[in-house]
Amino acid sequence: MNCRRGILTLAIFALAAILRGDNLSGKDHVLCTTLHVGQCTSDGQCKSEPQGSLNVPQFFEVNLKDHTVTTTKASGENRSSPVGNLSRDAGIILFQGAENGRAYSFLINESSGMASIAITTDEVSVAVFGPCTPFPDGK
Repeated sequence: MNCRRGILTLAIFALAAILRGDNLSGKDHVLCTTLHVGQCTSDGQCKSEPQGSLNVPQFFEVNLKDHTVTTTKASGENRSSPVGNLSRDAGIILFQGAENGRAYSFLINESSGMASIAITTDEVSVAVFGPCTPFPDGK
């Protein structure tokens, strides 16, 4: 019984480590992943959705210097959106943009690396949550 409890405790700590992002203070190029996705429609119906079912990429690059959000090369999607408004204040990175009839807003906590993202149209809102880490190029 103690062995099972120990394994369960290790699994919980491993899961907690996976669900955290990294400290992004001073970083301008980050890689984020999608963990949780939810959708609400204009009729008031809301539900959780599996990642990928709403055309939300699993991974995306955020380049704060170039003001872009792009899918990773490995995704094969070659999608990129310009960042409109960008601010960095009190440990929060906030940026927004609009493209193809959709508006989006990112809020990333610099110390935890956790991102909260909203993507909206006139009839649907999608909420995305996940961790971010400095991009491997080290910038």
